[in-house]
Amino acid sequence: MLKELIAGFVITSLSAVIHTLGLVLLAVWLKQHPMRLAPQFSVLRYTQQLATVFGVITLLHMAETAIWAAFYYWRGLFNDFETSWYFSIGTYTTIGYGDVVLPANWRLLGGVEGINGVLLCGLSAAFLFLVVIQMFQTRVQQQVPRSGPDDKNDVS
Repeated sequence: MLKELIAGFVITSLSAVIHTLGLVLLAVWLKQHPMRLAPQFSVLRYTQQLATVFGVITLLHMAETAIWAAFYYWRGLFNDFETSWYFSIGTYTTIGYGDVVLPANWRLLGGVEGINGVLLCGLSAAFLFLVVIQMFQTRVQQQVPRSGPDDKNDVS
């Protein structure tokens, strides 16, 4: 039981590092490519940027489930990598169909992967929420006329 939990901790830690690094790099990219304050709202630009964020986050999750699957396959817990990955995705997302299960002495690892997936999906959702809020704030800034020092409403 201890070796299963240690393996789960190592893979969870690796997944968290990959996910955090990926989100930080994505945030840096978003900062370098901000939504420009253009005279006209661009649905296409917003859609492209949001689709990019979705794509990167999905790739991060797929990479993390592939790491879990590689461990399962390496340890001989499943006959092929495709079954290992199928199990991993189902467990990571907490869908857990139950048609493929870990051997009894490794079953605690499935719960650890489920916790890992829930936490990283939550982190992804929070990041996505911040991106959408930033897009909304940018859109509001486009609609609000800016007042300058020569504005008649200036009370200073």
